[in-house]
Amino acid sequence: MRSIFLSAGIILATIFLAGATAPASAKDPNVTKPGRCLLEVDGVKYISGRCNITFIEKGTGSFEIEEIRKGGFYFAQVLIDSDGARGYWNGERAATHAHNSLGVLERDGACWTNDRARICAWR
Repeated sequence: MRSIFLSAGIILATIFLAGATAPASAKDPNVTKPGRCLLEVDGVKYISGRCNITFIEKGTGSFEIEEIRKGGFYFAQVLIDSDGARGYWNGERAATHAHNSLGVLERDGACWTNDRARICAWR
């Protein structure tokens, strides 16, 4: 009888633990959080205000900002690796790929900037 209860306890613990998930961290990839963002390219503001922020590569600090809007929206990415940071954006509302390069970016507080672009994210 004791072994039946022990076996049942192990099965229930296994089921419980299999269904458990760790809390999402802001630096885990593909975790989207609301925030405030700025995307400025060639002197034009494309995103300014409420947005979604998604970390896209665990441990690198790479992230994406996305305009909150029904239908098409603008978005931009800052991809960081050992060589530095590069920016990309979709270039036109509703384009599905960040295929337009914004070049090499340097960090300035909550922003990544160069002479052409400014990508900022605040939570």
